[in-house]
Amino acid sequence: METTQLPKPHLVVIPSPITSHIIPTVDICCLLAAHGAPVTIITTPASAELVQSRVHRAGQGSSAGITVTAIPFPGAEAGLPDGCERLDHVPSVALLQKFFHATELFGEAAAQHCRRLMAPRRPTCVVAGMCNTWAHAMARELGAPCFIFYGHGAFSSLCFDYLYTHRPQEAVASLDEPFDVPVLPSFDECKFTRRQLPVFFQQSTNIKDGVLRGIREFDMAVDGIVVNSFEELERDSAARLAAATGKAVLAVGPVSLCGADSRAGTGSSDEARRCVAWLDAKKASSVLYVCFGSNGRMPPAQLMQLGLALVACPWPVLWVIKGADTLPDHVNEWLQHSTDDADGQCLVVRGWAPQVPILEHPAVGGFLTHCGWGSTLESVAAGVPMATWPFFAEQFMNEKLIVDVLGIGVSVGVTKPTENLLNGVKDGAEPEVGTEQVKRALNKLMDGGAQGEDRRSKARELKAKAKAALENGGSSYMNLEKLIQFAA
Repeated sequence: METTQLPKPHLVVIPSPITSHIIPTVDICCLLAAHGAPVTIITTPASAELVQSRVHRAGQGSSAGITVTAIPFPGAEAGLPDGCERLDHVPSVALLQKFFHATELFGEAAAQHCRRLMAPRRPTCVVAGMCNTWAHAMARELGAPCFIFYGHGAFSSLCFDYLYTHRPQEAVASLDEPFDVPVLPSFDECKFTRRQLPVFFQQSTNIKDGVLRGIREFDMAVDGIVVNSFEELERDSAARLAAATGKAVLAVGPVSLCGADSRAGTGSSDEARRCVAWLDAKKASSVLYVCFGSNGRMPPAQLMQLGLALVACPWPVLWVIKGADTLPDHVNEWLQHSTDDADGQCLVVRGWAPQVPILEHPAVGGFLTHCGWGSTLESVAAGVPMATWPFFAEQFMNEKLIVDVLGIGVSVGVTKPTENLLNGVKDGAEPEVGTEQVKRALNKLMDGGAQGEDRRSKARELKAKAKAALENGGSSYMNLEKLIQFAA
């Protein structure tokens, strides 16, 4: 009896136009391709090189089933400067509305492309980043399910859902009055202030209400949620989020482990080689790594307070500073005279550094981080405990998970967000955190006695669980299979 072979599912994936979201989204595509599912990634010309480099990094087995399609981004048509195709490229808050208008126009072009994809390459599932609010209508037209990919984890998503549903932030009298967000019954206290919430929950914002409303409506309309996490990490946050939203919630990470075997050389850049050579000369677990993500910028006065603490550390420090070319002359002069000394105790990298290989290096014993979700997961996957310095977005929620729920971190004690593009940058901000406060947190992280050893032990346990999650039969492996089944 002759059997009819069904066509393979074909997933169309459209990353949010943000560097820190593009990277994990493409890594998920590589994992899907490794599971045998053809994937088309739709992106813009300015992001195509980044996408292709991530696909290539994953190796032959994970990239063979991936097609990268670059569709022109109508930035000029929307009134944006040349090459402004990602949110982190937008030079001014005044241009945000134009940028979101351009993403809508881009969506129309992407939908036209998908209509031209005929069977058996017709899209059978759409996975879109949260900024691509037009993707749901496109998926419905194609008769395909639509999943949203969050750049954050299940715990913060569960907090978001509680804030949208119960609105406890509206009952407090001031920006700094704490209120409860009781999303995990096993976790005694989960308090935030209104000031610490993402821009979606601020009463006054520089982004028009229509944009935020569109993102929320997209969030509610999709068939399911994909998160870069693993079920063993965030307790039962994914299950609780599924129960609260009535949607499938699939934790498929940590995707930083995608293609790990191909990273032995850490890349061919001079900066990568310099970092690894410096680390090779250090003792095991002796180095403090400091990095605040691709968008982390401290006011100069705050950076000086941090710097004074770092150069006084008894441990070697590898400090990555983004935006160093915009720092005042006196700060750059201080950096030049106070770091990269003859003993090699504080190595400063001005710009990019290979974060995953750094965290995985046996010399690294602690990570001072902004609590961005990508950095948090990369640290967990490497088994490195953290000192937490949240900047904005959902990072105060990530700090709560790292320090209080998982017990693998120490809070520096930041209580207010750092100004950024989405809430308006202010020059000349005074430092909130002083040198001595930073030193105390770092001492707890890198030494900490019995409590420090407990944090390190928990971090090692989570590293093992992260690896197991992506192995055949693991929770993330099975969730990738479920996503493919949705697309079948």
